[in-house]
Amino acid sequence: MPLVKDKIFTKKEIKTWNTVLSLQLETREFQIVDLFHTGLDTLKITPDKIPQLSDINMILEKNSGFKGVYVDGLENGKSFYTMLAKKIFPIGNFIRKPEQLSYIPEPDMIHDLYGHIPFLVDKEYAAFCQKFGEVACKFIDDDEKFHKFERFFWFTIEFGLIKTNNGPRIFGAGIASSIGECEFALSSKPEIIDFDINTIINQDFRIDQMQKKLFLLKDKHQLYNCFDELINSIDKS
Repeated sequence: MPLVKDKIFTKKEIKTWNTVLSLQLETREFQIVDLFHTGLDTLKITPDKIPQLSDINMILEKNSGFKGVYVDGLENGKSFYTMLAKKIFPIGNFIRKPEQLSYIPEPDMIHDLYGHIPFLVDKEYAAFCQKFGEVACKFIDDDEKFHKFERFFWFTIEFGLIKTNNGPRIFGAGIASSIGECEFALSSKPEIIDFDINTIINQDFRIDQMQKKLFLLKDKHQLYNCFDELINSIDKS
């Protein structure tokens, strides 16, 4: 694996990281699925400092075979799923501005390194993501069908909810990394729809606003075991 060069963070970036993670620390136990907390603990991600990606990768690769790489700008779907199939996750190479603490449409280090990477510590979750990348890439030259895979990923891995014994919890990393999205997703404001593949792959989304429709998994295996039905649904569409 190529060495990831350590970054030097500014005082403003460190303060932003600390502010977001500290605010999340007060509420995330009651908002986000346990899978996320376990990943944070394993990777030793805390509000106190922004971790170096090289240190994160040493632990992540041992646990699930994934690694993170810094990228400039938003990866398009075709490059993103190609990376996912190779067990590589792109990390936005910047930290949001202080006025964007609650929400930011572009993926930064808080969204990617704090939001996504802890989930990828889990082998079963990581295996799903890697397989999803492989399957999506088979449809990469069919824009209409490929976009349905993008919708599915958006409403599950990015913005999914899941049932627990303690009520709905956040399963999507796009919600987990956002103070504003966490509060909004578990409020009475969004429309919560039971997980349904055909509905999801035909549901458009926007990245520049809070998600007004969210889908609720009954458990993680409903997602992990859905590939045959997902492919069949997209093939028929």
